[in-house]
Amino acid sequence: MYLLNRLLKLLLLASICFSQGPTNGYGIGSFQQWTSASAGGSSSLGLAPSYRSHISLSNPTTWSNLKFTFLSISYNGFESSIKNNSKNGYSNLQSAQLIIPIKQKHALGIELHPYSFQKINLLDSLNSELIVFGDSVSMVKEYEQAGGIMSFNLSAASLIMSNTSIGFTFQLLFGSSRQRNNLNIDEIPYVLSSRLNFSGINALLFVEHKINELNFYFKSKIALKPLEAVSTKLYPYFDANKNGYHDFVYDYLNPGYDFPDPNDVPGPEEKRLTDIHKPSSFGIGISKVFFDRLQFSLELEKNKDDSNFEIEMPNSFNNRMVSSSHFSLGLVWFPNDQSIQIFDNLTFRSGLSVSSFTLDKFDNATLKRIESGGGISEIGYSLGFGYKFKTVGNQIDFTYHSSLKDHSKTFLSVEHFRGFQVGISIADIWFIKRRQR
Repeated sequence: MYLLNRLLKLLLLASICFSQGPTNGYGIGSFQQWTSASAGGSSSLGLAPSYRSHISLSNPTTWSNLKFTFLSISYNGFESSIKNNSKNGYSNLQSAQLIIPIKQKHALGIELHPYSFQKINLLDSLNSELIVFGDSVSMVKEYEQAGGIMSFNLSAASLIMSNTSIGFTFQLLFGSSRQRNNLNIDEIPYVLSSRLNFSGINALLFVEHKINELNFYFKSKIALKPLEAVSTKLYPYFDANKNGYHDFVYDYLNPGYDFPDPNDVPGPEEKRLTDIHKPSSFGIGISKVFFDRLQFSLELEKNKDDSNFEIEMPNSFNNRMVSSSHFSLGLVWFPNDQSIQIFDNLTFRSGLSVSSFTLDKFDNATLKRIESGGGISEIGYSLGFGYKFKTVGNQIDFTYHSSLKDHSKTFLSVEHFRGFQVGISIADIWFIKRRQR
């Protein structure tokens, strides 16, 4: 219990101290890079093993190498700072995953993890003042957006030949994003609220093939049901009591009733937005183990958004990420399964990643999306370690990641991105056939 309390305090500290950057405002937000601390430690794209030798928590074709059922939970926090010293803050659950190996030939798994993040908080630093009937009235603009898209994964894999495995994952996408446009007039907010409710389905194919001492990996993703959203726009009002809701409540600290009365306003305006995100991608990887414990890996992934959504996304920056390329190098020193020494149960990871993103924007003159004339490039590194304990192989992992994002071709400068991830995996023989007494 003491260890659990210390861990909860650590996670609370991460919630306050870490964050994400401006790409959260592009289209449907910033996409999640890793779903586990082990993959982040080697900057892996999820194909090559990073958790244990021959095992990646993000690649179902490797799960049959597990000896026990695993429950894995990861948490991450990020901080980004731009050249002008502005910072953002964000942290969240990275993933919760259950993997069930079957006779070392098949595997099943379920996982819940964020798919993209939308967290923006903008404040107009140029306060405006007007003279109205002889009195000065101050006005400040404020914009808030929070939420994102979650993914519930259903995975299955099977060893179809002695050196070839195949796996499938279905991603059920859901979630919501809430937006608030505030015009603070003499510190009383005039509020325009809206929200987006998302839904969609993706399918992923994984293949692993072994040739001598080399392991080759392949991944492909398509959209079975392109992402769509229901946009709901609420009637604007003056939040006189400053409680964030359109209501009748009278607050003695901030006296005044909201205007207009909630019973006097029209109902919400709803609109369905279809085909706003239609991903297609493929990735390849290769890994080789030296000295029985040292693994070197190379991975490459290309992503594209094939959606036909041409209008401007409500309440987002006028940019969208339409394609991206990712390359990573990883080096992992795996633990020794035959030793009980503390040092032999440690895993060390390091990685280097290079990414590029292509953007487009909505043109108000032609009412179509056009090339933005710029993109984003990113280069980063990661370091991590893990410790395996108890006979079933429980494990705790820690990862630190740092990168530089170059936005100079758009409207921003260089962004320094830092992140910390922690994950714990608990193993046990949960599903066995018991004898009748």
